[in-house]
Amino acid sequence: MNTVFELIRIYTNSKTRYPLRKSQINTMGLFSTLAKAEAQMIHDAEGYQESECERLKDIAEKEEYRNDEKRFGHDVVLAYRITEYELDSEVWKCSSTQSVRIYTADGKPNDESLLDYQCERHFKGRTPEQIRFRPGDIVEVIDEWGAELCVVGHAQPTTEDYASYRKRCWEDCMKDCQKSCRDKSVEVKEENCIFHWDYSDDCYLVYSLGEGDTHFHPESPEVFRPTKPVPKALREKLKAKYEEMLRLYGAN
Repeated sequence: MNTVFELIRIYTNSKTRYPLRKSQINTMGLFSTLAKAEAQMIHDAEGYQESECERLKDIAEKEEYRNDEKRFGHDVVLAYRITEYELDSEVWKCSSTQSVRIYTADGKPNDESLLDYQCERHFKGRTPEQIRFRPGDIVEVIDEWGAELCVVGHAQPTTEDYASYRKRCWEDCMKDCQKSCRDKSVEVKEENCIFHWDYSDDCYLVYSLGEGDTHFHPESPEVFRPTKPVPKALREKLKAKYEEMLRLYGAN
């Protein structure tokens, strides 16, 4: 299978404020390999850092730049995303997407998701070392539409969770098979059990600010450490949100 890698830059304007900042994207190009896409990303990230130094210098030296900064703000890079697509496939179909990798503003890996739209790969849980955030942690969920502060309610399922899930499913499969199988010559094997997890199960449960149960399930690559300092008042609101949800729904 031949694939192509699309690189996008995700950014916002400095005048937008936490807890929810509207984001936009720039498409940086299509590349034949992941290495080429990452090289272009690093080049762009370094160029952004250089332009930031120039911007700060101009603001310090020229009053008109300071006035423009106050009036219009400036673009702030939040993250980069590299999406792998299958070639010779209809791009609007989900099955054409093979993987998603998201990076920090300086081009360092945040996390990745190997998609499983065609059931060729299975998500089998994460080891403790692979889980970056714990319940109660304040995070920033970043995608092409927005960057929102949230509090983690539950991390991704672990490899132990997956083993337990598969055991329960296999037991159910065996019960159903004993009831319905007519062809007794067919050997029933556990590895053929149809119940698996895919990329959509590799996600966090998070709560955003607002009334009631504001939970959603961002995929792991979209969850970041806050990209700028979080004011104390917002931290306290997010902590209160977590405690409220804990009282209502418990640890799970």
